[in-house]
Amino acid sequence: MERQRSYNGRRNIDERPKNLSQCRLQRSSSLPPVARASPPPPPPNQLKLAAMAIDLNVRLRSADMPLAMQERAIRRARALVDANNPGITKPTQVAMCLKKEFDALYGPAWHCIVGKSFGSFVTHAGGGFLYFSVDKLCFLLFKTEVRPLVKPPSLHRLKINNA
Repeated sequence: MERQRSYNGRRNIDERPKNLSQCRLQRSSSLPPVARASPPPPPPNQLKLAAMAIDLNVRLRSADMPLAMQERAIRRARALVDANNPGITKPTQVAMCLKKEFDALYGPAWHCIVGKSFGSFVTHAGGGFLYFSVDKLCFLLFKTEVRPLVKPPSLHRLKINNA
């Protein structure tokens, strides 16, 4: 026996099973109902940071940084964007100010990228990465490790065997 097909290739509405309970899976009465536990509430510091971000119209995109440092970066970025300082008008100058502040407070090797559209792939030190946006500007702030350069051995010290 051939099924009736509609113009779009699907079954007609009259071909649905008459008893919809046949299609449903029946739950076994021997299994207990599954209880879903609600996730634990976030710590108060995270709630404070979230409230501050909402208040300052900041969107936190990704972070691997202590909350106090995140708060400082977000507040400073908001202040730099809102300032009518003629010396700080371009995203490059905003990035330079934020980088210098973090270098002074938390040690060297901080990097900051600010702009409306950019791509990145960076390696950062643990606990030193923050990506967020203020209005339409995106901020990428990260720290790299500073290692002292090891001088290569001098050629005069190496003994070369001539065979």
